[in-house]
Amino acid sequence: MRNKFKKNGFLWLILIISFLALFLRLYRLGERPIALHWDEASWGYNAWSILETGRDEYGQFLPLIFKAFGDYKAPVYVYLTALSIGFFGLTEFAIRFPAALFGSINVFLLFFFVKKLFAKFKGKEWVALFAGIFLAISPWHYDYSHGAWEATILFTFFLLGLIFFFKAKDEKPRFIFFSAFFFGLCFYVYNAAKLILPLTALGLLFFWGRDFFKKVSFKKAALALGLVLVLLLPVIKSTFSGGAGGRLKVMSIFSYSRPQEQAQEIARIEETTVGSRRYNLFHNDFHFFFEGIFLRYLNHFSPRFLFFEGDWSDYRHGVPDFGVLNYLDFFFLGFGAYFLLSRKVKNQSFLWYFLLISPLPAALTRDIIQSLRSFFMVLPLAIIAGFGAFFIQEWLSKKKMVWRLMIGGGAGLGYLFCFLLFWDRYFIHAPIANSNFWQYGYKQAVEFVKERQNDYEKIVFTGKYGQPYIYYLLYSQYPPSEYQQRAVLVEHPEGDVGYVERIDNIEFRNLYWPQDRFESKVLYVGATYEIPDQDLEEGQARVLKDIYFLDGELAFRIAETL
Repeated sequence: MRNKFKKNGFLWLILIISFLALFLRLYRLGERPIALHWDEASWGYNAWSILETGRDEYGQFLPLIFKAFGDYKAPVYVYLTALSIGFFGLTEFAIRFPAALFGSINVFLLFFFVKKLFAKFKGKEWVALFAGIFLAISPWHYDYSHGAWEATILFTFFLLGLIFFFKAKDEKPRFIFFSAFFFGLCFYVYNAAKLILPLTALGLLFFWGRDFFKKVSFKKAALALGLVLVLLLPVIKSTFSGGAGGRLKVMSIFSYSRPQEQAQEIARIEETTVGSRRYNLFHNDFHFFFEGIFLRYLNHFSPRFLFFEGDWSDYRHGVPDFGVLNYLDFFFLGFGAYFLLSRKVKNQSFLWYFLLISPLPAALTRDIIQSLRSFFMVLPLAIIAGFGAFFIQEWLSKKKMVWRLMIGGGAGLGYLFCFLLFWDRYFIHAPIANSNFWQYGYKQAVEFVKERQNDYEKIVFTGKYGQPYIYYLLYSQYPPSEYQQRAVLVEHPEGDVGYVERIDNIEFRNLYWPQDRFESKVLYVGATYEIPDQDLEEGQARVLKDIYFLDGELAFRIAETL
């Protein structure tokens, strides 16, 4: 009876924590981040298009790969958003709701995964519960479940795939088909799965291959592998198609060789020539790429990234002056690592293996640091911190009550302070500091233009901030059935994201005011400095509206020529 109560008690606790995580993630979901970035706008409009017509913005019927700006996106987030928009309407909240919902599901599933992975460990329920708590309040996880990011959905399918793998290995072999199905779905969520899933599969076979095949027959394993391969066929086709392959080339670190100027300088110092035997021995491409990848890889384990600054290469991926983890996580991770290594907990090798492979999708791309592509690090870090909390609990259980209250209460209050500090950065400081990185002002500019669109034969909308057309489609609620008939994307010559030149009487391009100002009766929506004060001659043009970023810098200037 006591064991049953204990089991149900942990289940109720993780349910409460998961619902608390959902509440935290739904809080001001439509308002923070301060605006939709262009991927969010693209998912929102394509989801609405699917809901209204069954087709994407280019008229493709229920596609498995979505083309957006010349990039090729996985479909799961779009279809989930279509359901969300059908329920909540075409709003920022609806576009971000799937990420928040699945973020809370992550907390619940992590509890069961930890119990499966460390089934032989006596305190597995406590470790699983603590890991769920750490995930629920993790700044890294919170950030990517409070905006339209695919990461939490990928995390859900990935955890389900792992859980069913262990159920197949330990309980009933038929669960391997569920595992294969969810692992296969991961490839339809986010591109990082294309690297992390094969590496995970290799790890599972390395650590448990013998035990797995004792329980699961080769026939069932082959059928499960066949299921994954069938699911992968559209993904493989899209990856090696012109557009998707071009985008992959643009993002890969291997597409950026050493600059010629740097190579010449190295050759000058070495007193040799580029391509000589001596140059190739000490400064070859292998060394150049290895150094770049290793640097990017190690950046994801640096205190600067983890605790102090976060993703410093893209301010959309974090908050000002705050790492991807709480400050106190440093101590819990330290205690957790000590506990795992000193107690030799069974199956911990896979945990360390997964921690080591998690940054690889980020390390192989052009960005010096990337918290979205390395998001899988959240999983092992939350578990290690969970072991740290269990270690402290075990140590405190041998102390007097006063010490338990002081240390336990102090840790609880410390975490509350850290989380409130993160919230302060997230809800107050980040909108002001980062509004320009979140394409703030597009909504206000489109609404202004839409009200006056019929008053002008020609409107020019700046493309300086990127992809203005998708914001126009979204915020004007342009009928998808009409846009599908005229959707024309100008492809980028180097395989990067493309752009749309015109919709109706609106041109999307950068302004050149020395020339544009001489066109009469045109409405211009310009970015910072594109319509300068000193060139607004009286009788030639007039400003109708200025839209500012939250830090006070001019975002858009809307003017008409007379």
